[in-house]
Amino acid sequence: MKYISLISLLIISIISVFIFSGNEIQTLAGYPVQPVHRLVENRTISDQLIKRIWKITDINLTASSVILIDAETGKVIYQDNSDLSLPTASMSKMMSELIVLEAIEAGELDWETDVTISDYAYAISHHPGYASVHLVKDQTYTVDELFQAMAIHSANGATIALAEAVSGSEELFVQQMNQRANELGLEASIFVNSTGLDNRHLGEFFSVGTIDDTNKMSAQDLATLARYLINHHPSLLAITSQPQYLANNREYINTNLMLADHVSYLGVDGLKTGYTNLAGYGFTGTVEQNGVRLVSVVMGTDSIMQRFIETEKLYEQAFHQLNQYHQ
Repeated sequence: MKYISLISLLIISIISVFIFSGNEIQTLAGYPVQPVHRLVENRTISDQLIKRIWKITDINLTASSVILIDAETGKVIYQDNSDLSLPTASMSKMMSELIVLEAIEAGELDWETDVTISDYAYAISHHPGYASVHLVKDQTYTVDELFQAMAIHSANGATIALAEAVSGSEELFVQQMNQRANELGLEASIFVNSTGLDNRHLGEFFSVGTIDDTNKMSAQDLATLARYLINHHPSLLAITSQPQYLANNREYINTNLMLADHVSYLGVDGLKTGYTNLAGYGFTGTVEQNGVRLVSVVMGTDSIMQRFIETEKLYEQAFHQLNQYHQ
């Protein structure tokens, strides 16, 4: 930690104005342009701590598309091909989470609302190879139970059941997903189902687009969506940070292996994994250390662990070069 005079800080601030006045600072849709400057409260002016994370310029990653942003300011710390619209797999469930959370907020349903299981939700929940909590056909589940299954274990059947509970059908729910994406400025996003499975995986049940379609988003859009979720629905992190989920006397692990009790990286508490053959292995993550929260997206890695390894590289570089000054 460095201690510098007020005059030195003034010089640094003036230089920063020139450094950050052009295109050096990139932000996501709808958020103000500013560098990551944090003033710790409850200190005198001469003892305020400023934390800065500068842009990462040199890092070796293999993902098809990557972005790392500051969750508070929206500053882009690192990006590579972040504007490409690519298959998202289950990372698109973050939009499903948002629609459900906003329906609860609007009083359209609540956490204890009972949901019946349709033939569609039941069939997908029992399909071999799909991430699912096995649903029982003649049993009702609360919104809370289904939401935890979706957010923690990426359960596809639970996601479909929630979509039908909110909108009456997945087709109408997908319309809401696309409308919300447009409102949030997610220009590279298109949804054809609630889960992120390819339509061909849904068989007779797919209702939007063609059999060859799948959900697509850019890393930039995913980061914008994740940031919006964190800032407007912070209680979501209390769910996504749970290492496992218990249903029908069976324990289902969180697909996010960067949480405590798994591989673990200090401060990680979300957010959403994804995998299909088309998408490869992806991960939208979030981490908080020393009062600084980051959001990361990696898309198109080639293994379960590679997505977490590349995410860890981003976090390590960002926090390693976090400069702290006393004003």
